[in-house]
Amino acid sequence: MRLIQIIQAALLVTAAGPVSAQDWATVKFIEDGFRANFPGEPTVESITYESEFGMQLPGRVYHAADALGDYSTTVVDYRASQQLHDERSSRCRAANGANQLDGDSCQNSFELEILGAIDHAAAKFLTREGVKVTQYGMYFIDRVLGRHMQLTNADGSRTYAGIHQHLGRLYIHQATVPAGMPEPLLFMQSLAWVNADGLAIRYVSLYSEGYGEWQFPRSDRPPFRLRDMDNSLERPAEPRRPPPPRR
Repeated sequence: MRLIQIIQAALLVTAAGPVSAQDWATVKFIEDGFRANFPGEPTVESITYESEFGMQLPGRVYHAADALGDYSTTVVDYRASQQLHDERSSRCRAANGANQLDGDSCQNSFELEILGAIDHAAAKFLTREGVKVTQYGMYFIDRVLGRHMQLTNADGSRTYAGIHQHLGRLYIHQATVPAGMPEPLLFMQSLAWVNADGLAIRYVSLYSEGYGEWQFPRSDRPPFRLRDMDNSLERPAEPRRPPPPRR
């Protein structure tokens, strides 16, 4: 089976012509706080994302494809969700709980919105028709907690997805490859968080949103380190001199 997969991959790369591994590049998206590998410059589409509690939130989809698969990172901005929930609850109370549009209880579900954002996004994958879930669990990227899943689709293709929350945004990082192809590691393992200067963020302890004494936007972030990933792997411009011989 392993040999068949290797042969299939080789045939697809040959058929792809100029679209091959050397066209992949790491791209930074400072405005949305992440970086990832894509086969060429991805297209960017603005979207409106419906949250678990019916809020319409702004987002962007970064998308690219080649002969070996389809790749996208969806970023949803949850930073205005507390204000939206506060306004909905206030309208309900002003109507004495009788406004059927907003519900009778006037409950402010903001905390549940944040707590369940990852699971809400994951449910959309898990409930697709004809999907078989082969892996689902918790994991982290640079200590930012999330969910990871692997799915076999009805047509035999495979979908891989990682979902995270970081600094008020939801990230849905996913790839779909044809049947028999290996996991798209070049894309899936490339996701990283960046600050306004494009430096990579890695936390010392686990980072999550919505748990414990948590406020939005969270001000008491766990300690973290910054790395210049564009230069950290470069070799010195001049080779090191050999140490002097021992006497």
